Amino acid sequence: MDTSSTKYRLTNQVKEVFYQMDKPDRFFRFAVVIFGIALFVRLAVLLFFWSDCIWQSGHIQDDWNKLAINLVEAGTYGFLPDEPTVTRGPFFPLIEIPLYLVFGENYAGWSISLLLFDSLTCLFLMFIARRLWGNRPALLAGLFYSVNLPVVYYTAQIEQFTSIMPFVFLWFYLFSLWELRPFTAWLPWTLGLVSGLMIVNKTVYLPAPFLGAAAIILFRQAGTPVKRLIAQIVIYLLVTMAVVTPWTYRNYVVSKRFIPVQSYFWELFWQDIIISDLDARRGMNRPDGELLKHLLSKRAELFKNDLLSKELRGTQKELYEESVFATTVLKLIRGNPLNYFNNILNNMWQFWIGAENLNKVKKLLTMQAVYLGATLVGFCFLFMYRQVYRIKFGLLLILMLWGVHCLVFAWGRFSLDLVPILAIIFGLGFDTCMKNKDRRDERFTQYRKAD
Repeated sequence: MDTSSTKYRLTNQVKEVFYQMDKPDRFFRFAVVIFGIALFVRLAVLLFFWSDCIWQSGHIQDDWNKLAINLVEAGTYGFLPDEPTVTRGPFFPLIEIPLYLVFGENYAGWSISLLLFDSLTCLFLMFIARRLWGNRPALLAGLFYSVNLPVVYYTAQIEQFTSIMPFVFLWFYLFSLWELRPFTAWLPWTLGLVSGLMIVNKTVYLPAPFLGAAAIILFRQAGTPVKRLIAQIVIYLLVTMAVVTPWTYRNYVVSKRFIPVQSYFWELFWQDIIISDLDARRGMNRPDGELLKHLLSKRAELFKNDLLSKELRGTQKELYEESVFATTVLKLIRGNPLNYFNNILNNMWQFWIGAENLNKVKKLLTMQAVYLGATLVGFCFLFMYRQVYRIKFGLLLILMLWGVHCLVFAWGRFSLDLVPILAIIFGLGFDTCMKNKDRRDERFTQYRKAD
């Protein structure tokens, strides 16, 4: 009896908290509490996984630190002094530069700073999301984001996705706003800036402006003047290109090639095929570090007798090797197209939970299951109550990123870009469910009174 009574009281208390979230005068208080939760979770995860952080060895995933260090010390955007690179976009290293100036190569300071930045992203998400979707969806989205362990874990590892997530959220928010207010003068300009910075951050977002523009026309409100809307879209695309153009020009200066952001497509493609071959032969139950050793040995084998690769330096070497990867990948696909099709199917789940080996896949799956499950439930609520249209631009970006990575190379950390969108889906879904439940309860009460 006591147990059921306690459960009943707890259930009512939780319900009361959810109802309080919807009150305008309580928003700031809840937002501060959630921000505090975000800070606490990030500190706890950093301390718990302190010994697992790769930067303890002085190495950072994909050598992002070297780009910032060489830019400061040698004035060269490259992995080696006086050897510029075109294989990475500039946005994340620009964020790392002040970290290097303040902390040097003490990467604990970098990690803590990025975790604080990510906590601010959580706060930013709540305060912006409430303007379009309301208080409770924004707070629920912030809560989802604040306790997202994969985001916290990989942020602590000093990963690039930390810098893209605010822009992914803004892209979703601003396109949703643009659909509702199609002729707001500042929107195309702001969206162009956001989209350009997304692309400068990661080349994978190159299709996003064109897909978003097509969707704005496709989902336009009845009676919307198409010519006027197209004029705004032209402004949007021109601003996007204007943001990307300076780095494209820089790439042309150092390589004499037209490269919008980075030239790192075919090597990633090649890695995907090599990794799938290793999985097929050895399985995924292998020790940490074996995959990297395998990729390096296969790379060395590919260029073993290639004298030109040994003679070239900097961007010319990168572009030449990229052409070799392209030839190798196309040859492998033509030789066994069924194997490539299987890779695409594997990448569909690898995109959400894929990692270096079985042990890390299990860890990521354990963490991701909760958040992906909660997102799926939120989506089901939106579908059930015919509210999916409210998240269509978010779904568009999810499908685009998922699709591109399935075709080329997919690991679970690449899906973390989408966590702000998943958070909004979760928040909107549960808010929609609660509002419809309240309506049913109200109708039932009125029915009983009338009876």
